[in-house]
Amino acid sequence: MKSSRFLLFCFPFVLGAVLLAVYWAGLSGGFAFDDIGNIVGNRALRVADNTWVAWKAAFSSGVAGPLGRGLSMLSFALNYRFFGEPAFSFKLVNFGIHYANALLVLVLARQVLELAKPTVGTRYAWRVAVCVSTIWALHPLNATPVLFIVQRMTSLSAFFMLAGVSLYLYGRRTPSRLGWGAIVLSLLLCLPAAVSSKETGVLFPLYLLLVEWLLLGSFKTLSPKAMLWGALLASALLFALCWEFWGIVTSGYRLRDFDLPERLMTESRVLWFYVQQLLWPMPRAFGLYHDDIPISRGLLAPQTTLLAIFGWIGVVAVAYRLRNRQPLFAFAVFWFLASHALESTFLPLEITFEHRNYLASIGLLLWLVSVVLPDKAIQQWKVPRQALIMGFGAYCGFVSSLRASQWADDWTRRKVEVFNHPQSARANYEYAIGILEQTYEVGQGSTQAYDLVRLHLQRAVALDRIGKTASIGLVYLDCLAGKPKDARLASDLLARFATTPFNHGDRDLFQSLPTMLIEKKLCMDDESVIALISAGISNPNLDETARAMLYALAMDYAIAVLHSIPLALTYAQAAVTSDPGSLALRINLIQLYVQSGKVDQAKQEYARLLTLPMPLRDKPSMDYLKSKFEATEHHAPTR
Repeated sequence: MKSSRFLLFCFPFVLGAVLLAVYWAGLSGGFAFDDIGNIVGNRALRVADNTWVAWKAAFSSGVAGPLGRGLSMLSFALNYRFFGEPAFSFKLVNFGIHYANALLVLVLARQVLELAKPTVGTRYAWRVAVCVSTIWALHPLNATPVLFIVQRMTSLSAFFMLAGVSLYLYGRRTPSRLGWGAIVLSLLLCLPAAVSSKETGVLFPLYLLLVEWLLLGSFKTLSPKAMLWGALLASALLFALCWEFWGIVTSGYRLRDFDLPERLMTESRVLWFYVQQLLWPMPRAFGLYHDDIPISRGLLAPQTTLLAIFGWIGVVAVAYRLRNRQPLFAFAVFWFLASHALESTFLPLEITFEHRNYLASIGLLLWLVSVVLPDKAIQQWKVPRQALIMGFGAYCGFVSSLRASQWADDWTRRKVEVFNHPQSARANYEYAIGILEQTYEVGQGSTQAYDLVRLHLQRAVALDRIGKTASIGLVYLDCLAGKPKDARLASDLLARFATTPFNHGDRDLFQSLPTMLIEKKLCMDDESVIALISAGISNPNLDETARAMLYALAMDYAIAVLHSIPLALTYAQAAVTSDPGSLALRINLIQLYVQSGKVDQAKQEYARLLTLPMPLRDKPSMDYLKSKFEATEHHAPTR
């Protein structure tokens, strides 16, 4: 018994050392993908004056979700404050959160196992929990919350949910003042902290509902009438939420090349893909991008769609049927599905991301380990069973170490991504841009480099039927290489701007395209530039925010290249009309009014600006505008 306690005491130290060895190579990598917009390009995170207002601005500077994910943004700001710009410190903090979560999984797994199998001993429960915690921590499916910096949002929210569920279970099993304190702490601290880290924190009550139903047996004493009323109340609440926010949900599909039914059908297949990744973690199955997974355009397109749907119906039916005899299996199934209830259902999000399984994988791993590892009642094949668990954990660590080494530098990551996912448009595009950066952009272009870049950009164009970034990349490549204008490419790009939705990848163009056009990096004449922008503005699939961005792009071009303030002013007015809530667009308009000598209009616009809700993250821009406006308004003539 003493030896078991000693081993349990040593476990956190051993796990930490093993985890650090597995992930060490990846901690040296840089920022990638969504890190740029959310962290690197977020000026509010660099708190310089250490005031309450500045920290509050950092807290409210998030743009990734409807609630801003303030606690995660605050953690990024603290990273900058204490450790500066290097990505290493960000990844090291991510690693620390992941390690803490592994220890919380250890505690939660023991609690769940003791409730689901009350006849097993404490020693067996701890042994299973140690195995589950180790495999979960080492599993390559959970690698991106460590290596992909912005996914701290996922791991931080998970930290508070794991702590909250564990505290809640402790409180429910401890009928004392201490137990009630744990429940209060769970609901009043962990729940809001989880939601503030990432919106998936709203699933916390659903997790508590599952443990009450499947582990604590709270619903067994409820009458059928009470359960019916509860179901009706939940349905009414869900209907009210859908009614209130349905417009927001459906508008998001304007940015996608799939609709709501297609997403739901595709997700039925993707959930099985996640299970496959969890049980059979082959290196080539993993990646940052999974846009190579075909969209289900119908129940039989592809045919596995209908099979996947019936498969989940069958699994849910079996889990419900066995909820009393095999509560751990039921818990594993419903915990997995509950974890995907937000990000893998009706919301117009990306189809596939591995980090969505960060919490979802816990229940399945717990059930599988408990099945494989023998307890006192099952002694057959004891050593092979233990060897299987140890071998699987070691294999998971090996694959995760491979993933970490791939993230050690951006170029290696891009090469591995396109090798593992040759049908991914994003992987092909990133790989092509990586070659461009190492050849033409440093003055070392060659025929071989040109052909290779063009091959992958053309593949990206063919794979993404609505994307525009790869087409822009082809124009940029031809310009760098001094090639003649490709009329077919120009026509295709114009058609995409005019008719296809601007997805999230296309919106990143609004950051780089103005510079490329103004500095003539696309070798496009003024007429072609205006025609391209006008095609985008007239696109019927464009939402008003994206339309405003295109008007702002036209404004920048009119100022910098056409040297026409009146034309720029026209575009600026149109931009504000399209997106009246944008501070940046209104600042542009006010500055152009002042430059045009229209101080009265500038004053009116400034007065309107002051009446708008002002996020704290925009305070520096507002202070700058105020100083510039007040300094110039007394010197500009009124017209």
